[in-house]
Amino acid sequence: MPKRKRKAAEEIGFVTTLSVPSEGSVGLTGSWRIFVPVLDAERCNKCLLCWIYCPEACIGKDIRIDYDYCKGCGICAEECPRGAITMVKEEKKQ
Repeated sequence: MPKRKRKAAEEIGFVTTLSVPSEGSVGLTGSWRIFVPVLDAERCNKCLLCWIYCPEACIGKDIRIDYDYCKGCGICAEECPRGAITMVKEEKKQ
C-alpha cells in the first residue's frame, strides 16, 4: 500500500490548536458556572500560571478574567501558588 502524503498545516487551513469561542450569545459559556473565580490583586505575583492553565483562555496576560466565557472550572485557583484566586459560589442575577 503506498504511503499517503500528509498535507501541511497551511494546506488545510490549520493555524492553532487553541479553540476560539463563538461570537454572540451562542459563545457565552459563562452562564453555565456555579462558582466564579475572584482575584485578589494584592496577593497576585503575576506568575501567569492561571493564564497558562485556563482551558478556555478566559484569563489574559494582564490577569483579567473574562467572565462571559469563564465556566468556573477552578483550575486557575488550583494552580495559583499564592492563593490569589478563590472560587466563590456565584449569585445569579434575576
